[in-house]
Amino acid sequence: MELKCILVGVAGVIAGIVIQYIFVTYLWANRHKTYTWIFAFRNHRKLGEPCKTDLVLDRDGYSVGYNYKCRASLWSAYIISEHSVGVDVEREDCFYDDLDIPAKHRVQPNDFKNSGYDKGHLAPSASIDFSRASNRQTFAMSNIVLQHPKLNRQAWGSLEGLIRKWTETKGTLAIITGPLYDENSEEIHNIPIPSSFYKIIYSFKYKRCIGFILPNENVRANQLWTYVMSVSEIEQQTGYNFFDKLSNADKIKDELNTAWWKKN
Repeated sequence: MELKCILVGVAGVIAGIVIQYIFVTYLWANRHKTYTWIFAFRNHRKLGEPCKTDLVLDRDGYSVGYNYKCRASLWSAYIISEHSVGVDVEREDCFYDDLDIPAKHRVQPNDFKNSGYDKGHLAPSASIDFSRASNRQTFAMSNIVLQHPKLNRQAWGSLEGLIRKWTETKGTLAIITGPLYDENSEEIHNIPIPSSFYKIIYSFKYKRCIGFILPNENVRANQLWTYVMSVSEIEQQTGYNFFDKLSNADKIKDELNTAWWKKN
């Protein structure tokens, strides 16, 4: 009887160790994945829309304002946090034409084929992957633009990675980004080629923002900070109005504290 009690006690201890290991290693470590559905209810247009567009589309992880003439979104807005970018589901990597866009204004993935340009994401796949559905939606062609391959893979990609890193120290961030066009832009398959791209980042926690305009050409990662500017400067260059739903926006937009943003 005594031996039986000892064996039961040992078995209980072993079971407790196994349960604790499973909890710590699998359940607790991945606890944030149990509430990822909440990220799909974010209002990505919380700070407003920078310009008028023909069609606004809200997705799980971002919103876009689509322009029929440019056959592209003039802005994409998304809100990310340390937890939402930390889920990291497997990348879908399958571009598709957006059926929410009228057929005559719609872009097909093959329209970019042999163009010499990348299919550049506005709302990035690597930042919006808290669910398979949210990541899949970033590959809709309404979220894609003609982007110089070296810009896409160097300075632009470096900036997107930096923004994800900032969620750890700057808190939840709102990002507004989009292409800019010359008056007479060159075209590929009747799709205008952007002359440059803007990106604006706002920290809800610290009420600070920063902006960039990068030319659509070979810009290396180590050149990124050459193109930094205040949000007010971007407004002057684009004619857009950012943060129209944010109180004290004018004061915030005039600030450019590069040192604070460089301090990861």
